[in-house]
Amino acid sequence: MNKGNLNPWKYLAALVFPLLLPAVLLGQDELPTQLGGASRAGTAGAQFLQLGISARATGMGETFVALVNDVSAVYYNPGALTELEENEAMFNHTTLPGGLRHFFAAVAHPFGPSGVLAVSFNMLTTGDIPVTRAFEGPTGETFSASESAVGITYARKLTDRFSVGGTAKLILEDFAGFDDRVVAFDLGTLYHTGFRKLNLGMSVSNFGPDLNFGRKRDSEGNLTFKGQSFPLPITFRFGVSVDVVNTEESKVFVGAQLVQPNDNLRYETLGFEYSWNDILFLRGGFKVDEESDKDAVGDSNGFSENVSAGAGLKASLSGFTGRFDVSWVNQENLNNLVRFSIHLMF
Repeated sequence: MNKGNLNPWKYLAALVFPLLLPAVLLGQDELPTQLGGASRAGTAGAQFLQLGISARATGMGETFVALVNDVSAVYYNPGALTELEENEAMFNHTTLPGGLRHFFAAVAHPFGPSGVLAVSFNMLTTGDIPVTRAFEGPTGETFSASESAVGITYARKLTDRFSVGGTAKLILEDFAGFDDRVVAFDLGTLYHTGFRKLNLGMSVSNFGPDLNFGRKRDSEGNLTFKGQSFPLPITFRFGVSVDVVNTEESKVFVGAQLVQPNDNLRYETLGFEYSWNDILFLRGGFKVDEESDKDAVGDSNGFSENVSAGAGLKASLSGFTGRFDVSWVNQENLNNLVRFSIHLMF
């Protein structure tokens, strides 16, 4: 039997079922809050895991779970990592408000029918911060804080249309000597319907045990203090993408996506990418967050944030292909955010 002609309902079941398991495991006490609408902002830890890691993705409003076809799939949808046909590496750097610096790097290697393997590194750092005490004032000392995650991702095509992938990652937090570490998991699936390159993608990110921010250890590594526990920022994504223009010279992909975080209200994103001769790329997107905006103070535009735009340039030389991407994101009350990403295919 041709694997590409299997019953599409079996694909859909395989697409959805693995991603429903974490929702069941979350427990009945949390699901009504997460799916029913009340905002739980500020209730999850390790928020750096929700920062965008790709200028290409953020230029499209991160409407990427069904559209991603590069190594950044390790973050947005591990199942889509099977779209890679050659080795690929990427690096992303973003300077955030308050002097925070965000880094992301990943490299992937396809093994043909055996699948694709990738490793990634994600880090947010503050740099040195002066110590100021309530009664003493500045002490001349400094401290720093950092959050990081090291992950390994494996993805494989189960048929010529359906693929699945997963990531296991070690999350580390360090704040002036207080630290913790946990292991978390991502899972993603991608289904090519066969109609006009219509794709369906789903993923769940950061599923794992609570993070206990505030563990203090002595010089021998023994635990001397234990602070409060916070859940990881679990995020569900479901999206569709389709090509609306597909000529030899020009291609246009559009996508729509629904996102449900466990620490905030559901929101939707829309995005597009225009490609000219697979050399020049123009992108745009926005996030619709109307539910939370109904109660927002001083907001009159009906959207909470994130009109975005981006561009990319690809070139080849001596067997290597590189792509440089830049994105701009409107953050309303904060400075507009600019991201840069570099991809290398070899």
